[in-house]
Amino acid sequence: MNKLKVLVADSTASVRQFIKYALEDHFPGIVIEMANNGKNIQQRLESSSFDLILYEKEMPLLDGATLLEWIRQHETLKPLPFIMMSPATDEESLKKVIHLGADSYLVKPFKAESVVSKVTSLLNKPNRKTSERYRADGEISIRTSTQGIKGKLLEIGAGGLTGVIDRQEQLPHILEKVEAGILTLNKNRIDGIPGVIVRMEAVEAIPDIRHIAIVVRFIDPLVPEKKKELEGFLSALS
Repeated sequence: MNKLKVLVADSTASVRQFIKYALEDHFPGIVIEMANNGKNIQQRLESSSFDLILYEKEMPLLDGATLLEWIRQHETLKPLPFIMMSPATDEESLKKVIHLGADSYLVKPFKAESVVSKVTSLLNKPNRKTSERYRADGEISIRTSTQGIKGKLLEIGAGGLTGVIDRQEQLPHILEKVEAGILTLNKNRIDGIPGVIVRMEAVEAIPDIRHIAIVVRFIDPLVPEKKKELEGFLSALS
């Protein structure tokens, strides 16, 4: 993992230095740039290439939620791994961050081990740009602890799936653990993929507005047997 380039942005100098030392101890050769406010952050991201950003949710001049929303809508920056940092621990704050597309969340104060663990986990995941996703026609089944929900598959990859469910169903919750199953039109099938619901939103493109887009992120890592089964399923779609 040499020559990693990370942007650490926090309004408190001691927090920035703490993260810098923690990452430098674990990742030899890492390049760390720092910022103490949100001024010119967008220009810096567009003019330089980063592997990861750690950003304070309450950052002056450009708060974390606003920056994250901008990144996820940016044509070239949207794959950038993003860790949000905040002292907030309430469920609503966490849901909002996940809904906007944060890859992970650090609750202040945190330990060096937590920083290293979060960063290592993200860097070991397939890159958003290179992790291939497949559009396929088929059905999805989402099983929560209390109900089963049927829907339509939109796309699937090694990291998760996107689908559409009927708004009239009893909706699951963001961050609820589920098991996903897929049956394609050509009868390829896979069941019991563990995951977490990370996003739900109205599908305005559908005229009756009765449907909800749902995004399930698969648990990482999957057990070897399920990982092999998923790889075979995806191979059949290519």
